[in-house]
Amino acid sequence: MFMISKESMNSVMSLRKKMADTGKKADCIADLEDMIQTKESHLARADWGTCCGDICNLVPQIESEIQILRNILEVLKNGDSTKAVSLAEDYISFLQKNYSPEPDHQWRND
Repeated sequence: MFMISKESMNSVMSLRKKMADTGKKADCIADLEDMIQTKESHLARADWGTCCGDICNLVPQIESEIQILRNILEVLKNGDSTKAVSLAEDYISFLQKNYSPEPDHQWRND
């Protein structure tokens, strides 16, 4: 199982909340486009390693994430914020199923 940072998970949850506000539609679209671009970058890097085999099924997982994000983006652009929020909730469930939370990294003064 892969790990996800608290910041990444919080940004997705924050985006879901913003989608309910029609006044923030442009911000949400920009955020989604950035997320897709980041995932596409991850996909390109994961694809480079396919000569050694698809370690941990990384490529299909990232492709699934990109498709979910594109679906959210399309629905949001078409003005259906309720459906976009629902799809964002599905994406959060996907992340919770396929990623474990990154452990807290705190410096200890022992």
